[in-house]
This record gives sequence, C-alpha cells and structure tokens, in this order.
Amino acid sequence: MLIRVVESALVAGALSILSVLPVSAQVPVPEEARAAMTPLAWLAGSWSGEATITDRAGTRVLHQSEEVRPALDGSLLVVEGTGREPTAEGESGEIVFRAFAVLSMGDEPGRYRFAAWQGGRFVDAHAEVSEDGTVTWGFDTPDGGEVRYVIRNPEPDVWHESGAFRSAGGDEWHPFIELRLSRQRVGSAR
Repeated sequence: MLIRVVESALVAGALSILSVLPVSAQVPVPEEARAAMTPLAWLAGSWSGEATITDRAGTRVLHQSEEVRPALDGSLLVVEGTGREPTAEGESGEIVFRAFAVLSMGDEPGRYRFAAWQGGRFVDAHAEVSEDGTVTWGFDTPDGGEVRYVIRNPEPDVWHESGAFRSAGGDEWHPFIELRLSRQRVGSAR
C-alpha cells in the first residue's frame, strides 16, 4: 500500500513539473519544412478509383481509396490507402490491402522521406519530388532488387501511380501496379 502511495506521489510530482514548463519551450515547425511540402499540396484530399495489380497469378482490379492529409502545420503528409475486392455487383467489398505512410522533407534539399507500413512490414523509402509535383519514391529489397513508384497529377483532380520492380542486377523494370484515382469532393450534391 505504501509503495502505491509513493508511486502515485512521484507521478503527480512529475506531471506538475511538466505542466509548468513554458509553452514557448516547444520548437515551432521550421518554415523550410512547410515550404518543402508545397509541391505536394495537390495530394491532400480524398481519392478513389481502381488499382490494377499484376503478379504471377495474373491481373486483378481492386477498388482503391487514398486519404491524404497534412499534419504538423503542413510539414508532413499522412497517407492511408485501402484496396477492396469488388463484389459481383461491382461495389466495394472485402478489404484486401491497407497501407499507411508519412511523407516528409528529407535531410538534403530536394530529397524526401517516405516512411510506409503495410501488412506488418515497414519500409523507410527515399523520395524525390519534381517541380510539377511528380513524386518518385522507392526502396531497395533485401535481395538487392529495387521497387519504384511514380505518382503523377496528369490533369486536375487525377492521381496516376505506377509501381515497378527490378531484380537484383537486372536492367528491366517489371510493372506490378497501376492506380488511376479521382479526387472526391466532400459535401458535393448526390
């Protein structure tokens, strides 16, 4: 009983010390971090459409959605993607793919970091953004291969993304996914 009282007193003391720290001790987001994300502003919003996946089993089409929102005063973009198997009626059915990512400014000018999670796995990918907002991101695989994605905005309110794989020591890129998404208007009349 005495131990619990002492533990509670220590926790209460620590919390009271933290509560009197000045708010100004928090460091604001650097302007260059927000400015670096400006070419990516077009990604923010709700998107939906089709994802065409090609693998050894063949080709299949999923209903794909992407939710992208800025975070930490615009210094990050948070991306949540969901792929659903279409039902016989053509509606979105069972979830077969979920991913979560955070895109941020990198350590060097013009370089970005794309931290992504999917299916219990994590990848810390490199990314580059061109002046027109095209995002090229990718990573090396443990066996020496490479995976590369390119996200483009070919016309207003359209997200086109392609993914390809290159085997270790290979020259040829093998496409495995293509997304064609449209921006969804929030609050639009139905």
